Amino acid sequence: MPLKKLCLSLLTLAVMSGCNSDAVTTESSFANDSAAQAAAEGLSQGEYVARLGNCVACHSTPEGQPLAGGLKMAVPLLGNIYATNITPDTTNGIGNYSFDDFDRVMRTGVAPDGHRLYPAMPYPSYAKMSEQDMRALFDFLMTEVSASSTPNMPSEITGIKSQRWPLGIWNLLALDDDPYETDSSQSDLWNRGAYLIQGLGHCGACHTPRGLLLQEKGMHEGDSDFLSGAPLDFWSASSLNGDINSGLGRWEEDDIVEFLQSGHNRFGTAFGTMVEVVNNSTRHMSDDDLRGMATYLKSLPAVAERNVTP
Repeated sequence: MPLKKLCLSLLTLAVMSGCNSDAVTTESSFANDSAAQAAAEGLSQGEYVARLGNCVACHSTPEGQPLAGGLKMAVPLLGNIYATNITPDTTNGIGNYSFDDFDRVMRTGVAPDGHRLYPAMPYPSYAKMSEQDMRALFDFLMTEVSASSTPNMPSEITGIKSQRWPLGIWNLLALDDDPYETDSSQSDLWNRGAYLIQGLGHCGACHTPRGLLLQEKGMHEGDSDFLSGAPLDFWSASSLNGDINSGLGRWEEDDIVEFLQSGHNRFGTAFGTMVEVVNNSTRHMSDDDLRGMATYLKSLPAVAERNVTP
């Protein structure tokens, strides 16, 4: 195929990717339906899912209204963007979204008007969400969150760098938008932990190194780079695999549960953006969810330190 036709074909696919896609449907299971865990914590399923996804950390500012956006974020090599208003306001928020609109933007990063989100919004992880949790989150944002008319801040990315059509090509090359599928060879707790860590918790967004396209180099336990540690915001997000010194090799499941519940354990104390994760998200999780995450993390093998002793 001539180069010109190939480029045109890629461009067409990029423009079309994520457009007019139907909402995902999934069967409810212990792993992917958060209703029971929400009930255990006395929360609506939607509010609990919002806690699992830590929506408030990025879509709120200390001086603003909850989920009204405005947090400044740096996009590597491009510039700064601002998190958007996700309250049900019909002018500046998502009040005019249908569920299908919401499902598509959460899974593919394509907004109702067709513009593409930068994957600073971790839609590659949220794509793992079940239909049940996605619908609950949508209902929470539409009916339990107070509308705010706070306007969205414009992106500081200008000129040729502001073109977003290349994100369609990025999706084609880097995005797997299939929801989480239960591994029948593993326990219910392991699967629940995998669903949370790969999906709603988007742990890999910080703890997995990035590739040439700034994509996460691994999205699940089958990739050795997954959760192997990465530089982040002038500090380092540590390895969460079984490496004995740099990872969680010396931690027991109870140590992981304690850390996620309280922000500290016998090995150390949370710092950096992990403090926000504990305060806004993990300390609100049910015992089963914390145990599931610990079960999954302890199943990850050592990678860089297979033959290392403490």
